[in-house]
Amino acid sequence: MKLQEENETKDEISLLREEKERRRIKKQWELKIMGKCIKWLIYVEIVALIISTINYILLEKEFHYEGIVEDSCQDLQTLKNINEQIFPLLDELSYKKYFKIFRVNLENDCPFGIGEYICTSKKCVICTCNSSEIPSNWLSPQSWPINNPKDDFAFWDSERYLQPSEWIWHVEDVENDKGVYVDLKLNPEAFTGYQGQHIWDVIYKENCYQGSIAEMCKEKRALNKLISGLHTSISTQLSEFYVDLKTNKTYPNYSLYFQRVGNHPERIKNLFFLYSVLFRAIILATPGIQSYDINSLSFEDDLRSKQLLNQILALSNSQCSRPFDEQQFFKQITFEQKKDYQRYIHNISRIMDCVECQKCKVFGKMQTYGLGTALKILFSESPSEFSGRLKRNELVALINTFAKVSSSVNSIDLMYERRGNYHFNLIITIIIIGSVLISFMIVMRILYKDLDRKIQKMFLGMPGEDKCEKVGEKKKRD
Repeated sequence: MKLQEENETKDEISLLREEKERRRIKKQWELKIMGKCIKWLIYVEIVALIISTINYILLEKEFHYEGIVEDSCQDLQTLKNINEQIFPLLDELSYKKYFKIFRVNLENDCPFGIGEYICTSKKCVICTCNSSEIPSNWLSPQSWPINNPKDDFAFWDSERYLQPSEWIWHVEDVENDKGVYVDLKLNPEAFTGYQGQHIWDVIYKENCYQGSIAEMCKEKRALNKLISGLHTSISTQLSEFYVDLKTNKTYPNYSLYFQRVGNHPERIKNLFFLYSVLFRAIILATPGIQSYDINSLSFEDDLRSKQLLNQILALSNSQCSRPFDEQQFFKQITFEQKKDYQRYIHNISRIMDCVECQKCKVFGKMQTYGLGTALKILFSESPSEFSGRLKRNELVALINTFAKVSSSVNSIDLMYERRGNYHFNLIITIIIIGSVLISFMIVMRILYKDLDRKIQKMFLGMPGEDKCEKVGEKKKRD
């Protein structure tokens, strides 16, 4: 019996020793792991802080508005300063009824062999205006372009040779039975998910002068830069009004902007070149625009539209009357080059008929039409007289195109600021999250140690190794 009791006592002591050893090893292992986690968190935070801080330091915080716009008469900084005054007026004007409704033909067939890229997003679809939403005076026969003389239609007859004095522009035809009215504000230009790079590839290959820009004469170089500027403006608008197709939320996507525009300074400079050309066209058209009958059958709206127009024209003529010198620039342009300009702009409008996204098509055709109208004014022998004969759709296209380009210029600083804020906030976020995680792990380690001490105190009242040995010796003596 005594021998059996001694063996049982030894077994209990062994079990207690093994349990205590296991608990000690487990505790050391857990504390060691927690310590390593804290060290790694500190290392990761330090590395992340160093990388993000270096990126922030090396990041360009703003675009450098230095030098004169190539082939223009103004420097970048002056145009930027002027735009800061004009943009709010243009933006408000573009929301007025007379200027926000544009007539466009969406049923033209694609005349080119361009691959089909179907737009599956609902954002591609537009809502056209009902006849009840259109002022009755716009629907009168006198306002239909189809009833105007052919010369007013600015048609280019390629079957016979025209004398330079007969030369006139042709950009866009709107047939009565196909043209629809679109509210540009109810259908705002925004990212739709449509990938239209194949359209731009055709535009650049088929409607730009080929070869090195540096080796081109300025007349040819100018057309390429105008198209590049238009592309830059459209890309900027799609980035500024980016729509997340999953959440349907609209927000400025600075990452997309720098991918398409911001990382290419020459594109921003081409945007300013386009701005200077449109700006000069509006200045030249001042007499005609001031005498234009702004009538949407909404007295207050039309009155405000005229006030805004007069403010824009006054600012334009007082701040910078000649951002682009068309007389000096085009004095050596040949009649054939003029035809090239007209043909290329018209072809771009026709290429826009191949765009499967309705919204993209509307704004592409509208801005091409606006650029064509500006060039018509600049090429005319008497711009002030010619501007008085602008059709409503031409004036609407010109103003809205200038508003879009002005908005794109305004977005430059905003995009740089947003990118800078993101990287700065990233540094702050790393500091906060890293500090919270490290603090949490340190507190957990302290609590764990404290809990372990409390558990050990609980075991003090239980038979340990010494007590068990004494119990065994006592049993032997008995």
